[in-house]
Amino acid sequence: MQIRNLKHPALQISSFSTAPGESWCLYGANDSGIEEFFTLLTGNLDMLKADFLALPETPGIISFKIQQDIYEEELRLDDSDYLDRPDPGTPAAAFLPPGSSGSPLVRALALGDSLDKGYRQLSSGQSRKLILLREILKGRTEILLQNLYDGLDEISCRELDKALATLLGHGVQLLATVNNRKDIPIWCSHLAVLSQGRILWQGGKKGVLKKLDNNLIVSKGLFHPELPEARETTSDDTKQKELVALRDGFAGFGEVLLFQHLDLLINEGCHTLISGPNGCGKSTLLHIITGDNPKCYANDLHIFGIRRGSGESIWELKRHMGIVSPEIHRNHHIPGTALQVVISGLFDSIGLYRHATAAQQKKARQWLEWIGLAGKASQPFRRLSFAEQRLVLIARALIKLPRLLILDEPTQGLDEANRQELLGFLAKIAERRICTILYVSHRIDEHRPFFHQHIRLETYGP
Repeated sequence: MQIRNLKHPALQISSFSTAPGESWCLYGANDSGIEEFFTLLTGNLDMLKADFLALPETPGIISFKIQQDIYEEELRLDDSDYLDRPDPGTPAAAFLPPGSSGSPLVRALALGDSLDKGYRQLSSGQSRKLILLREILKGRTEILLQNLYDGLDEISCRELDKALATLLGHGVQLLATVNNRKDIPIWCSHLAVLSQGRILWQGGKKGVLKKLDNNLIVSKGLFHPELPEARETTSDDTKQKELVALRDGFAGFGEVLLFQHLDLLINEGCHTLISGPNGCGKSTLLHIITGDNPKCYANDLHIFGIRRGSGESIWELKRHMGIVSPEIHRNHHIPGTALQVVISGLFDSIGLYRHATAAQQKKARQWLEWIGLAGKASQPFRRLSFAEQRLVLIARALIKLPRLLILDEPTQGLDEANRQELLGFLAKIAERRICTILYVSHRIDEHRPFFHQHIRLETYGP
């Protein structure tokens, strides 16, 4: 791989090259040009000129876009209406070459128990590992990984590192991009640091890390938090209320049990953190609470004091929820601008299908200003970077100041500056009692004092 004198509106790369036997990591903040650099390496970057450009011909690519493309195809093939039950999607094993289910790499990536699941039943982290496994078993000799640790718990990160280190001994060249310094892989031999569309330093990892230690790289956060006006309350709202009550809860797929005997009580102001390994049912629990999993009717579950299955309207319940999740992100494959996506949060719709009032547009523009994206209000949502899309979805969830704010891995794709700004903003939301936060995270460094309770789920075993 070799690049010389490349010019692009977001990139100015004078020289970059890799050699056989090297494993590379590219580190940069969300506004550094690192997403455009990854798009360049995949061969999909337009509007560029270069004196010399030699890129991987048929690399294996593991990225959010690849996951999104597979998910959209799975939605197109969804037969739930014909089956009269949720269609789990294509079995995970079908994405792999025939006869590969017994590969040692399946065990190395802890995917043995996931191959019988449908693709849409996999967590975001599990689907990423599945795509990686597919590319490895195809015999790819060059693999590009974008934010490879996003959505993975600590054990899965270690399993992934071991598997990737094994590949390096078999002639496979790896190149990863990361937005957070602590995500720089232990297995990479070389490191490049991007800032403002340029490579500041590149070379052996040890030497570049030393330069990083001696030079402060300040990334400009996209998020510029201010406090909105608090949600209007009545005299009854000032009392502590029961938002979620799950008693002896359970969930699973077919005969596979994810969790059982789970008791969860969330009162107003009781900000709750949920953690646990990949595949333990964290997202499924949230889907039960939001009514997006049919087990919500089989469980003893009360939402805002209303028993699920008692004839209530799920849309009336969701009117008081703001939700950000990998599923919500994947489902935003429809056309629409950043402004329209934020406004749609007022109507709980994927896409905007009604005329927005001047007051609603003003409120949405205010939220875009707070997340640092006021200048991109008219830009198509799908042309925003992954991090910008995630921030827009957070604004979409918060625009109606919901009683219950449900955040499933909300900082995926955000660099350190934006993660810290978002978490600081949530702390202010908690302090002002604007809404109650239900937060799922794999990252230990996202645990904050404003969480009143911490529920840790474990992988269920007999």
